[in-house]
Amino acid sequence: MRVQFSVNDEELKRLESYAKEAGYPDISSYCKDEVLRLRTYAELWNKVTTKISEMEKGKTFALRDLIDTPPSNLGVKLYNHQVELGIEVNDKDRTGANTFTKL
Repeated sequence: MRVQFSVNDEELKRLESYAKEAGYPDISSYCKDEVLRLRTYAELWNKVTTKISEMEKGKTFALRDLIDTPPSNLGVKLYNHQVELGIEVNDKDRTGANTFTKL
């Protein structure tokens, strides 16, 4: 099932601010966890970003190397936030997952 709602520009800015303050990579993840009263996605994202920041430059990794059984949409967030995280995408590995290199 898909749940959607519309917001105006001011509401969008507020949601973006709330998501950033809570450590989320985007507002859709924030909204879902907030409505369902979960905090798991932010915790996963924080764990991923912390491990990347502590990683040695030049190290190659897949998302599954950072957390066990990651949700697929977390891989999309990782891909979309390459610049901020200081990583670049490489070829897919034998399982079809993206691999990244820490810059």
